[in-house]
Amino acid sequence: MALEYDIPQYLTKVKMSAKKRILVEGRDDKSHIYNLLGILNLNKTAKLDTAEVISGDCKETKKNNRAKIDKIHDLCKSNPQYYKNLYFLRDREFYKFNINQEIEDFMDEHESDGNLSWTIGHSLENYFLEENLICDAFRYLSASEYKTDAENLFRHILEDSTREIAAITLAAKELKNSSYPSGIIKWNHFQIENGVFILSLDDALKDKTDSLSSSFKILYNKYKPVAISSNGLICSRICRGHTAIIMLQRIFSACLFEVISYHNHDLAVKTANNFSMQSEGAISNALSEEWLRQVKMGNNNYPVNLIRSIT
Repeated sequence: MALEYDIPQYLTKVKMSAKKRILVEGRDDKSHIYNLLGILNLNKTAKLDTAEVISGDCKETKKNNRAKIDKIHDLCKSNPQYYKNLYFLRDREFYKFNINQEIEDFMDEHESDGNLSWTIGHSLENYFLEENLICDAFRYLSASEYKTDAENLFRHILEDSTREIAAITLAAKELKNSSYPSGIIKWNHFQIENGVFILSLDDALKDKTDSLSSSFKILYNKYKPVAISSNGLICSRICRGHTAIIMLQRIFSACLFEVISYHNHDLAVKTANNFSMQSEGAISNALSEEWLRQVKMGNNNYPVNLIRSIT
């Protein structure tokens, strides 16, 4: 997306406007929050801006939308009377998590700092990681006659799956490569044996001889026992949202394969491949729609602190 403002220009625009504005990190965040405001009948309450159209003015802000939000928020705090109509939503990422023998979460409820609100999980997409929400969305995306059996199996292994994704997230964090190894782990690297969920990381990395893969495997083995020892809800909050969506899609594909393979192996492979090959955008859209449907029904699974602050 093209840059439209530098930071001083954006602050001047805010200062001159009487309308409430919400600054979010990226385009997906803007879409999700705009749709959320519509469901809550608040779409005319505030205008949405994204940090990605604001140019950074230092090494950090030039490459990181979250850093832009932090910097703009700090600048606004020095003259709050001029920027009282500007609100911020920031991805929590690893803020107030403690990683030791287990993962501890020191943010029991949504928190704010003035007009800045944090998501309750790592990112906005973590609001999608509720069991019923995921299962309903995945059912919409599967035409298989075996999807109910796959769903039941998926529910059975979901908490263990979330712990695996938490270990992947923490390993990628230490590796400073947040999206790794989303492009490497496929559905057939997840196995369910007698109801036990297994990630065959050795199979996923067997043809990889680069140092990145070797380092990731060491770090994954370091963090896996930490995740296993941790509360399932906390693991779902610390997972990187995009990584979780991709991995859960592939895990559901593995569930489809598992339940169908008893009847027809070739059909099982085809069905798993078809579900796994759906784009991340299609998966995210289905999850988002189900999220909005549940919010409309009264589920408060959204950034309630932000919504309260603008109303």
